[in-house]
Amino acid sequence: MGSFFVPLASDPGSRLKFLHAPPLAVPPRPAAVDPNLPAVTALAPESRSTFKAEVPPTPLELRVGKMVAMTASAIAAGVQDYASNGRMTVTTRVRTAGCFSELHTLRCLLVPALDFDGIAHEYGRLALAEACSPANDTERAIIDTLINTVMDILRRIARAQTN
Repeated sequence: MGSFFVPLASDPGSRLKFLHAPPLAVPPRPAAVDPNLPAVTALAPESRSTFKAEVPPTPLELRVGKMVAMTASAIAAGVQDYASNGRMTVTTRVRTAGCFSELHTLRCLLVPALDFDGIAHEYGRLALAEACSPANDTERAIIDTLINTVMDILRRIARAQTN
């Protein structure tokens, strides 16, 4: 490449001499990315819907639910004992007391950090429904009644402990 002259805009009669070609006149370098390569598809699919992905429950939430379901089951056994014998058996009383004790301990640990009552209701109902497989609305109402009874008794225990 040789030198070239460019006229100055401020003085049309004078010219500026360049020894090398300006950057725009230099042939372009090869592109860093080959434009002939096929397009890359996104690894994660795009979601255009407003549907929120359901977050799976944590092991702690499942444990609370299972404990609520076990306590509800113990109460149901107590009701069955009372219906057949007029009183609860010692085994059922011990089982029910143990369940409430463990549930109250979980509640004391989790109330400061989580919505214990909400978790207990939701996952307790799910765990009991999974164990019993309710077939109709009457059976679902019984599950709801058992879960609500567990939560009511648990609130009474907690209130008695604070007073």
